[in-house]
Amino acid sequence: MKQLQASVNRLAEILGMPGILGLALIVFSSGFYFSTYSPEQLRLEELRLDLTRRDGKNPRTLEEDPGYSREALGAFYGFFPPSNHIADQMRKVYGAAGRQGLRLERGEYRAVKDSVGKLVRYQATLPLKGTYPQVRKFVASVLVEVPNLSLESIQFERQRVGDPTVEAKVKLVLYLGQRS
Repeated sequence: MKQLQASVNRLAEILGMPGILGLALIVFSSGFYFSTYSPEQLRLEELRLDLTRRDGKNPRTLEEDPGYSREALGAFYGFFPPSNHIADQMRKVYGAAGRQGLRLERGEYRAVKDSVGKLVRYQATLPLKGTYPQVRKFVASVLVEVPNLSLESIQFERQRVGDPTVEAKVKLVLYLGQRS
């Protein structure tokens, strides 16, 4: 026992404080690896295998998934106006801009059909000119008036620091049901 203690003391003298801390760090790291990291690696491999097995199967559609009832799915899709009502929906958007005194510049519009569900996304990029409060009020009111509309992004630009007018680029997405 005394011989072991003498060997440890001699090793401590040789290594010094930095060496002892380094050795302790190595012991701690190896303990952490075997207690935490290694089991998580095994779990990750199991998840990858499970994912590989699932990729081989055909994914189920929403109608086939037992977690959804046809009635609930029908009610969900019933919330969205049909895509042939796009003019009415956009009229509300332009009306909200007009009520705030905003000038709408020429916008960009694009319709994208959903590949999985039964929705059509109508993306509109609207350049606006007005004051910052006008643009904020427009966005707030249009989101209330058209509940099937979402704000994708908004970008502000001011020509000069003291200029009260801002140029905003508002990207909206209008969700509509597919025509029956």
